[in-house]
Amino acid sequence: ENEKNTSIKNDFNSLFFCSPKNNAHLACNQLPKKTQDYFPFRSATYQQLNNYSQTASVFIKRQINIFDRHPGRFFLKKTEIMNNRSNVQEYWRYRDSQNNGSTQTSIFVNKNIHIPSYLQISKRNENEYSRHRSAHCSISRSITRVDKPLKTHYKSRTLVYDKEAKRFLVPDDKVSWNVDFPDYKPVEYTTTKIQRNPKADSSDPSTITKFNQLDNKIDRRSFTGFYYIDPITQRPRNPIGRTGMTGRGRLYHWGPNHAGDPVVTRWKRDENGAVVYRQLNAYSSLKPVLEFVSIKRHDTKQWAIPGGMVDPGENVSETVRREFQEEAASDGIDPNNIKKLFTNGYKLYESYADDPRNTDNAWMETVAMHFHDDTGVLTDSINLHAGDDAEQVVWCEIHRALDLYASHKEFVKAAVDRLDAFW
Repeated sequence: ENEKNTSIKNDFNSLFFCSPKNNAHLACNQLPKKTQDYFPFRSATYQQLNNYSQTASVFIKRQINIFDRHPGRFFLKKTEIMNNRSNVQEYWRYRDSQNNGSTQTSIFVNKNIHIPSYLQISKRNENEYSRHRSAHCSISRSITRVDKPLKTHYKSRTLVYDKEAKRFLVPDDKVSWNVDFPDYKPVEYTTTKIQRNPKADSSDPSTITKFNQLDNKIDRRSFTGFYYIDPITQRPRNPIGRTGMTGRGRLYHWGPNHAGDPVVTRWKRDENGAVVYRQLNAYSSLKPVLEFVSIKRHDTKQWAIPGGMVDPGENVSETVRREFQEEAASDGIDPNNIKKLFTNGYKLYESYADDPRNTDNAWMETVAMHFHDDTGVLTDSINLHAGDDAEQVVWCEIHRALDLYASHKEFVKAAVDRLDAFW
């Protein structure tokens, strides 16, 4: 009877419990988990007892044997005796790999086998990183790329264009070309003066075959990138959006019209020649006050920077100096002082300009350069005199309440930020 009870008890345990000798029983619900044999995830003791064939030491020994059988194929050993033990310097494979052209690793020569060296792989990775980095930051700027999305334009949508024309009203949410605007009916307008000017483009844009590139001396490239050409009208499209007017308006060229704007500044000084400091409120710090050369335009009666259009084939640096002399400086000025003042310029802005002359098919793009006279000696010798397109020219104090033409206030603010001046 005892033997019978013992047999029943063993049958019961075999049905409901797992034992090391009965792991494969069908009634066992807790099967042992399958373990990986990858040595980095095992302790040294476990590797020695259970998985010695795949331990790290065996793996390294096998690799060394392969390197011994093919010297120079992967790396060149350099053995040094340190503390009575030989030390193999593996870093030599980085310097003396076969594909790196080393004469010391020419033991294994087989042109049919291509083994990339460490330096080649590193260089490739470096190039990949540089390509990724250049696509997301402004370190290597090209004329076909912008650093950040451009802001929408406002002054380019002013209803009154000039005495002869008025724009179609474009709401803020309908500016983008990606937004459907079936009721959009822009006004077609190009001034008679532009149509008769021999320097301007032809009235038929289909005669122009080099949009988005350099057309002889006329630069038809845009700082915003490649702009769209309408396949039906053959007209370029404003990269920012709708303006309420088609044609060229008062601009010479279809597409981008390039200009240069010099921001000439100096420190505001009192009667004793000391720099004037101000603070915005009781909690802000004292900051020096800047002045800039400002002109009053004939056409809009607004204060602006003395800039102008870039002539075909002309460099922007030459444009800003020429426009400053034509609109703000007198004829008897010492050319050496002008040359010194315009020697070291800092680029504040280079992109689309929110200009009231812009249309759907022609727009302004400018390069704003900053020229600062820290001592005030050069600018004191310059006699300001209103020139071609200016009614007045003055040294204007810079502050946040300025109301300037087009995007000129943004350029002045950039100069203030550069010198950490009062705003």
